[in-house]
Amino acid sequence: MNTDIFRQKTLLNVTLLFSAYLFLVSSCYGETNKQPNNLLIEPSSNLMINSNNLALPFTDLEKIIASKMAVDIRYFCDDGHGDKVKPEQLCLYPVTQLPDALAEMVTKSGIGSVVLFAENLVDSNQVIQLTHDLQQAAIKSVAGQPLIISVDQEGGRVVRFAKATAFAGNMAIGATYPAHGVKFAKATSEVIGQELKALGINNNYAPVVDVNTNADNPVINTRSYGEDPQRVAKLGVAAVKGFQQQGVMATLKHFPGHGDTHVDSHLGLPMVEHDLSIINKQDLAPFQWAIKHSDPAMIMTAHIQYPALDDSTIENNEGELIIRPATMSRKILTDLLRNKLAYEGIIATDALDMAGIAHYFDEVTAVVETFVAGADLAVMPFKIRSNKDIDSFYHYIRDVARVMQQKIDATPLLMKELKQSVARINGYKALYCQLSPNSIAKKSQFAEDFIATTEHLTLEQRLADNAVVLLKNKLTTLPIATQKIARIHLFVLNWQEFRALKRAIVSRWQQAGQVIPEVSATVVAEFDQSMPLSSEIKLSKADLLIATIDTKIASVVDIGGMEDLNVAKKIKGYTDAEQNKVSYQRLLTEQLKHAQQQNIASILIAKGSPYLLTPYTDITDAILVTFDDRILSDINGQDYSPGYNTSMAIAVGKQAALGKLPISLK
Repeated sequence: MNTDIFRQKTLLNVTLLFSAYLFLVSSCYGETNKQPNNLLIEPSSNLMINSNNLALPFTDLEKIIASKMAVDIRYFCDDGHGDKVKPEQLCLYPVTQLPDALAEMVTKSGIGSVVLFAENLVDSNQVIQLTHDLQQAAIKSVAGQPLIISVDQEGGRVVRFAKATAFAGNMAIGATYPAHGVKFAKATSEVIGQELKALGINNNYAPVVDVNTNADNPVINTRSYGEDPQRVAKLGVAAVKGFQQQGVMATLKHFPGHGDTHVDSHLGLPMVEHDLSIINKQDLAPFQWAIKHSDPAMIMTAHIQYPALDDSTIENNEGELIIRPATMSRKILTDLLRNKLAYEGIIATDALDMAGIAHYFDEVTAVVETFVAGADLAVMPFKIRSNKDIDSFYHYIRDVARVMQQKIDATPLLMKELKQSVARINGYKALYCQLSPNSIAKKSQFAEDFIATTEHLTLEQRLADNAVVLLKNKLTTLPIATQKIARIHLFVLNWQEFRALKRAIVSRWQQAGQVIPEVSATVVAEFDQSMPLSSEIKLSKADLLIATIDTKIASVVDIGGMEDLNVAKKIKGYTDAEQNKVSYQRLLTEQLKHAQQQNIASILIAKGSPYLLTPYTDITDAILVTFDDRILSDINGQDYSPGYNTSMAIAVGKQAALGKLPISLK
């Protein structure tokens, strides 16, 4: 164990002991005395409100339950506009400023954590004010503890704060490993950690260390570093260190492994039928390595059945016996993760509103079973979208505590474990959730000067330069003889893609000292029935076709979560987007075939999953893979893409294609 980890663990152990002491003392003090902590307030402020509006104090067990919950505050509709929302409508008012009702809920309930989403994150000044207000509400609770404020800022396809530096994601980083080892995993996580810390966010639900071995995996694929367990393990450790050295908790996910599934656990309950040998060598290896070689503050569970690890059954809502999901398995969370793998950090569930749990179990059972299994934090167990929901949430805490007490009566050891769990959470809060003494104005100015700086964006471009993979190059298609290209036709989804790609083309031709070619385009967002014909006419005059495609297996995680799926279905946008993508793929295929028939050279630049490129390998001359590259805007509002910049540099011979695909294509 290196010196930094030893010091950190020593501090954590001391903090855990002190937290446990405070908890025991507070229990002895009862409900009428102040707690021995100068940040605490009178316990009478920590109230539950029953249906008759009678003030009822939380019991000690109810306080424990509340402190082990992580609640999202994405939307709230009873703060000045609740009367506009009919009962049958979805609440779509984003929480960008903390309503008084939610602030009071944080204080009275004593919840331990809050999860933020894209809807909550508009700009740095607003986010800093929101996180400040959340923490002020939290330290007024009877526990006096700050909140773990979490976000999914993985990079690549999963980014919640779009104005931060997000990079091209884990598979892009995996593509740099042969030449650069863990360099980019460490550097990118340091930047993401620095920027989150500046915003007042102290926990990142990253990195993903699932080993992706299933080409049909809808939810992981490019979120994984690749298919080699040891490579994933080493890159995961580098990312953990990068985040945590910047003062942000890292979260390894999704234990015990989500890489070999073809079902999205947002939408169903996947099963991994590996034997123990494969599980140990493949699925568990990155987690085991990270626990041994770093100190990950948090590990997130997977809503997945692993019969080789636990084939016991549990009754679902329909009265059927099903294999226990890992999130509810004591054999997996306590016997394996906590005891055998010797993990000392926080175990958090994946979101409990995902269908992998919510479809099979009611809200109380889900939380009780995962706490019995050994989880420290129940993530998103209950939706709070109105004042009525707040009242119901207090009752929900009581209901969970009541059923949990029944479990404790049968197994008294559970009470000791619950207290240890609270001490563990508080210990990590002491390490990572300290509140800054700086004013909001000072923090805002620092964030404005620090987030998405030139230095950070330069690193984003360097990652692209080293990650882009040349998947196919027929004969000598690349590099292009620029002096022979007078006309280029672009085939793109929208005008943003067009502007970013044309900018990359112009820049590279200028660098080559060549006359900039004439550029025409087919923009599929403006699709109509006459488009295929007009597109062929434009293409027939071109010397080169450059097309782009965003290859993704649709997953709820891309748009945020289960609530986003419901919203999207409600407004019909998600379905329309999928139909548009199908149309794009069909039209792209026709365009590439037409270019092939006319002996016009073609280059396909692919963002997203390399697994989905098979249909195009025989109908295009060259394929460049940029993974989860983004279209950005510079300080002048001009669109650009790091991946397109690199792709065109490769196309004209300005640089070699340096990335190596970290997966196998079958």
